[in-house]
Amino acid sequence: VLSGLLISSALLLVGCSETEDSSHANQVKLSKVENLMDGKQEGFLLILKEEDGDIGSYQNKLDSIAKKNEVPINIYNTFQPDAKKIVDRANFEYTSTLQGERLYYVSKGKIKDKLNINRLTDETFTNTVNEFVTNNK
Repeated sequence: VLSGLLISSALLLVGCSETEDSSHANQVKLSKVENLMDGKQEGFLLILKEEDGDIGSYQNKLDSIAKKNEVPINIYNTFQPDAKKIVDRANFEYTSTLQGERLYYVSKGKIKDKLNINRLTDETFTNTVNEFVTNNK
């Protein structure tokens, strides 16, 4: 009984320590974008328009940058508004404000800085994005 209680307690602690705001690059739902744009939250937001839902190449690169800077980086794919199912939806509520292939820093509901990651090469991506994150965290 005691060992079961200890295991349950350990699992509960692990579960509580996993939060959306951890230092990772995470795919997020539209509601997270809305919270950022409504000023309820602040942080980094990458907008992608990946029809096949494959965000892995960006997520892997950004995850190491997020860990290094101890900040979360939110990734929103317009074709996956629930962060799972692919839908035919290149445009979304913030299309005129938030363009694809851009990394934004949003604070108090306003875009404070942005970086066009589409123009970065594999050689310049990590250093340029790391500098952007460092300057805005």
